[in-house]
Amino acid sequence: AENKTLKNQIAVSYQKSFDELVSNMDSLKVKLLKLEAAGGQNQYSALLMDVWRQAADTESCISSLPVCYQSAGTLTQFMNRTGDYCRYLSGKLANGQPLTSDDLKQISSLADTCGEISNCLNESWKNGYIAEADFNGGAFFTDDAKAGSLDFSNQQFPRLIYDGPFSESVENRQPSGLGGTAVSRDEAQKAACAFTGAAGISYVGDLNGKIACYGFAGEESGNPFSIYVSKQGGKVLWYMSQRATGISALPTKDRYAQLADIAKNFLKSKGYGDTAASYAQFYGGMAVINLAPLQDGVVLYPDLLKVWIDISADTVAGLDANNYLMAHRERTLGAPALTEADVKSKLNANMSVTGVRLALIPLDSGEEKLCYEFSGTLNANQYLVYINANTGTEEDILMIRDTNEGKLIM
Repeated sequence: AENKTLKNQIAVSYQKSFDELVSNMDSLKVKLLKLEAAGGQNQYSALLMDVWRQAADTESCISSLPVCYQSAGTLTQFMNRTGDYCRYLSGKLANGQPLTSDDLKQISSLADTCGEISNCLNESWKNGYIAEADFNGGAFFTDDAKAGSLDFSNQQFPRLIYDGPFSESVENRQPSGLGGTAVSRDEAQKAACAFTGAAGISYVGDLNGKIACYGFAGEESGNPFSIYVSKQGGKVLWYMSQRATGISALPTKDRYAQLADIAKNFLKSKGYGDTAASYAQFYGGMAVINLAPLQDGVVLYPDLLKVWIDISADTVAGLDANNYLMAHRERTLGAPALTEADVKSKLNANMSVTGVRLALIPLDSGEEKLCYEFSGTLNANQYLVYINANTGTEEDILMIRDTNEGKLIM
């Protein structure tokens, strides 16, 4: 009876995520079409930022569905790239650069692809998409027990030509954080068992792509999960345990510190060393915390890790180590040529500084720069300003916005 109740709760959670995914994809298609018809900069900017935010929401819906990483990975990447491209275009407008005909053509391609995906999802919705957890098989599937009715691995996605962190020129880089030698499926399965603490893990298939993996599924403490282990080095790329959906009110400062400590301790226990919590979002009963490893006190943003925490149980429910495996390596950072006092004069004189630390940041070009990260406020707005610790150049400015789901970094 307890299993049946939990199974029903998870099924309701899946259905809610699927309904939200259908709605989000329809909305994205409409907003991208509106961009084609917009005529003023203010309208462009508003729509571009709407698409960026909604692409992130859509990615959250995908991660909550019982679709294997191999099936949904390309769709998640497309959402990343769509949101990032629209943020990039918004930045162009803010710098006084108009959208070009090539920009509008690429927006049109995005709208077409969102339309195709939306049609696919609506067809599944009309056919009565039902997701359920299979506790016997230790995996989670849709009603046809294949998890293939929402398979986007063969979907054709447009190539976007621009200079951004999710652009193809950057994504074509090879992973540097795998190390080691090739591992067998049995060795990968042992690594998956060691990571999750579960004994009954079954092989579900291979994941091909930039980081080729063996995929496994199992059950731990009554919660079905999936985990992908790299064929090179035997490192965990992705782990996700399915939990019943809950309510995620924004936590107090002390409560967030507790959740961040859970994530930090988890990563340390898994061999990632010390980390610093960056920003977090809260939805579906989960805290999704972004953490960056530390090297000699320097925050390594290129190696960002994402940890899901079940707020009601104070337990880790997921890990996304893609950025870490792509970027992590032994680095020689060296002492900064400039002091904090040297570069502080570069800040806006009206900014009230609330914190400063050294950070390695990735640029859109793929380069990494050692910077002083200044946290501060100006006219009631929160900012992060990155000033090169060796040249004094202002490398980046980010705005922090408080939303109903946590911090939004823009």
